[in-house]
Amino acid sequence: MTGNGFVRSNNGTLEAGGPYSIYSAGGLFTQDELATNVMIKEAVWRLSSGKFQIFLPQSREIQELDQSNIEAFIRNTDLVEVVKADILLARFDGLQLDSGTVVEYMLAKFLGKPTVILRSDLRSAFSLPACGPYNLMVKNWPRTVSIHLNSYMIWAELFAEEHQDPGNSEALQELMNAELGTLQKSVDEVAKKVIAALETVIKMKSPYPPAYQEVVYQASRHCIGSGFDELLTTRALDEILQRLRKNGTL
Repeated sequence: MTGNGFVRSNNGTLEAGGPYSIYSAGGLFTQDELATNVMIKEAVWRLSSGKFQIFLPQSREIQELDQSNIEAFIRNTDLVEVVKADILLARFDGLQLDSGTVVEYMLAKFLGKPTVILRSDLRSAFSLPACGPYNLMVKNWPRTVSIHLNSYMIWAELFAEEHQDPGNSEALQELMNAELGTLQKSVDEVAKKVIAALETVIKMKSPYPPAYQEVVYQASRHCIGSGFDELLTTRALDEILQRLRKNGTL
């Protein structure tokens, strides 16, 4: 990212737009979720040359969690970040979608915000393939791009390229090197697909008529409650709307 509002592409040219802030809505409850979130964040940032910058709610300062009203505080601060973001990245993994992720996704949809759904789980919640991997109520919303990946197949194909000598029983270090190389390459493959989806979704227009596009953001200050309007002040919201308008993501 240069200092004049342009992003340097991989071929060295300057492109207008961005950087775009992306809120990562998804699991942060296990070590693999926490680690994978960071790896995808880094890969998307690196491979997009800083054009797409992911915000991880798991990385809030620990002292911020010392609050008497901790439940409302966590909810409100996360939802403020959803409002602020140019784009929402919703991680729809698991046989049952994480309920907090669904709330953040639905707020983004009610705001008309560009959204990318990423599912890297090959399992389905339904026995009928036609039903798809998750509940139909979160499907078919406007200004949304979905990515459904078979992570195991991506891993297996990349691992076969990395590990050329599986018959060598003494090559434990080589095996681990192949696993680590596969890990980085597989994350990069996911990041490339996420970047392509982000590039697509930022070109999509708001589902709202122009007269409503800011009104729905203003209404969000009041409909969430529990002190949300005090956290998201009118001045802060005006600054957010100005930036979203500039980036074409309002």
